[in-house]
Amino acid sequence: MAKFNLPPLNALRAFEAAARHQSIKKASGELHVAEAAISRHIQHLEQQIDRKLFNRQNRRLVLTDAGRIALSAVTLGFTQIQRAFALLRTTHGEERLIISADPDFAGLWLVPRLTDFYASVPNALVEIRAEKTFLALPDSGLRCSIQYFAAGSDVENGELLFRSHLFPVCAKELVKSSPLNSPEDLRHHVLLHDRSIVEWDEYLRMCSTTFDPRLEIGPIFNENSLCLDAAVRGQGVAMGDDFLAASHLAAGRLIKPFTQSMLSKNAYYFIASPEMLENPLLRAFRDWLFQRMDGLRANS
Repeated sequence: MAKFNLPPLNALRAFEAAARHQSIKKASGELHVAEAAISRHIQHLEQQIDRKLFNRQNRRLVLTDAGRIALSAVTLGFTQIQRAFALLRTTHGEERLIISADPDFAGLWLVPRLTDFYASVPNALVEIRAEKTFLALPDSGLRCSIQYFAAGSDVENGELLFRSHLFPVCAKELVKSSPLNSPEDLRHHVLLHDRSIVEWDEYLRMCSTTFDPRLEIGPIFNENSLCLDAAVRGQGVAMGDDFLAASHLAAGRLIKPFTQSMLSKNAYYFIASPEMLENPLLRAFRDWLFQRMDGLRANS
């Protein structure tokens, strides 16, 4: 008996590409196979587990719960395999790209897109350090950082990466029992806080709400990812944005009940010295990162 009872590799590649692009057509173009072949691969996977991996919504593929579990495992597996073979192809002592990144940025944005970066730079060796501060330690490897500062800060060797618009987000099921037709309706819901109550206080003042929200009652999380996860689970309404919450919104795990939004007082910055950016690997990562940000701004 074989040690690993796995689905065919081509089927997993087809599923991963379709899930990443949310499109059979785009997956077909990337893998250079017919759309019918992509569909057959996905159908075979669904037959193996007797569960649907996708739902179709407005001509777009949306992962089911089973699909999200499968995609997480497949992405992790492909990433580990690619990194291992990249390591085997490199010569002894070759430099690695060490990225110091804010934990929320690393977990909610960067890690889910590493496969895309590896596709652009196949031989890249990346190490991500999730940390809230960037210390330029004299250790091996290239160093850059992606950190969160007050917008307009004079960050040494820093380039503005992205500044978000903030707005309430919640699970779709949450509004079934208590609708959210306007910010005034937030009085009937638990407010979830990311690090402090400041953003909710500023948002409610902007909306000129007349009720006292008693902000101190809602739970406070020290990571945005935890706050959004609580919202996904229907535990309350969180302050989301068009950046870190984007994947939850696109997948339908969270919804945006109101049109009102406000510009964040903070922003993400990419930090690397001119000397560091002379290295081709770091330059390739920097260019890939800013291209993805340009695409995000264009679609927002």
